[in-house]
Amino acid sequence: MFAVLDFKLSASRQQKLIVCSIIAGCFVIHTPALFVESWALKASATLNVAAFKDTHFLYALNSVRGLIFLLSTAILLYAFIRPIADFFSARRLDIPFAKIFQNSIAVFFISGILVTPTHLGIMGIGYGEISRDPFDFHDASNQFYQRLLMPALSYFLQFKGPVLFHLFSLIVTLSLIFFTLLFFEVNGVHTTLLGNISLAGTSFIITQFQSPGYTEQLSLLFVLIVLVVPMRTLPKIAAVSLALFSHEVSIILFIAISWFYFSKEEKAWVGMVIAVYVSFWMVSFGFDFGKLIEVRNVGGLSGFAWLAGHPWRELSGIVMSYKLLWVAFGIALLRHSAEMKRLLLFILPGIVATIFAVDTTRLMAFSFPAILFGLVYVKKYALISERNLQLLFGLNLCLPSVYIGLNSGLVYFDGLYQLFYHGFFLR
Repeated sequence: MFAVLDFKLSASRQQKLIVCSIIAGCFVIHTPALFVESWALKASATLNVAAFKDTHFLYALNSVRGLIFLLSTAILLYAFIRPIADFFSARRLDIPFAKIFQNSIAVFFISGILVTPTHLGIMGIGYGEISRDPFDFHDASNQFYQRLLMPALSYFLQFKGPVLFHLFSLIVTLSLIFFTLLFFEVNGVHTTLLGNISLAGTSFIITQFQSPGYTEQLSLLFVLIVLVVPMRTLPKIAAVSLALFSHEVSIILFIAISWFYFSKEEKAWVGMVIAVYVSFWMVSFGFDFGKLIEVRNVGGLSGFAWLAGHPWRELSGIVMSYKLLWVAFGIALLRHSAEMKRLLLFILPGIVATIFAVDTTRLMAFSFPAILFGLVYVKKYALISERNLQLLFGLNLCLPSVYIGLNSGLVYFDGLYQLFYHGFFLR
């Protein structure tokens, strides 16, 4: 399939191919199996065509949707992966990729001891079920289908069902750790194992150990790669689209990134992607904005209602999302004022997301660039002495990585943190 794309296409044809892929992907994401079935039944009644109600016909329609999504995502992934391959090839002599991967493995396994990913998270179980046959999955809640990319990739790569999807999720988590360490490398910052493990214990990585299978980690990976690998316009837009196919909140983070890193033309492309996505999204709900919001209610309450009732859970969830690394962020913010606007803008996506939903520490993962850049500035400009920084990392690591949600409060997960704090101090 990819060989076909190796032919030299004109810039306009490449753009048309990307645009068609984005539209096709949005079309499939916002036409779940229940939508297709409902359409077929209405068409059958209107046109008096009995075949539209046939089970085989409906399955064939969903199979076509699967083929469309495979082709569209393959084109977007190809556009995105090419500059990554070129980057690895061009920098193989000056960046120790093998060593970074070895360090990533160490951080992954040590993090897995602190918080052990023994089973899929609540919604992770749903995504795992979707991965059996994502294009014929009936989602009565309408909460899963628009985050189709990760279970679909799992399906295409034969990681089908909850068990293999769990494994696929952990592979994505390992990739996230690898590109996090690579981010510091390309920014000329030396890191230590203590610092890497301490950072991995914060929201954007440790939540993938607490609740494996959640799809936002794939969005975070696309965002992180864009921050690491130099790209032209079309690969960037492919990354924006793929991240959006993984989790809708990623668009808030990409708006922040595009503000600083994208050209005027690229910002226009981001606007086009948002417009296409939102248009299909509204159509899928019959332009009923109230229904669109209602399906995300938890326990019959909206995110706003939960926030109004539990403001201290919101505050504590934000604090515990990055624990003591907020200190490094604060120092970078105050002592490196030239980057204040960048840091403040990057912190907003996670906070905005927590206002609309209950998963405070999990959704604060979308603010991760602010913490990464804060650490870069702290180390690069020696805003904290190396000795004090390592002390901060050590103390941060000693604090337990917990989940705090507006509807649940504080929750410990399996692992050393739970055994030590919940089993020893809190029994």
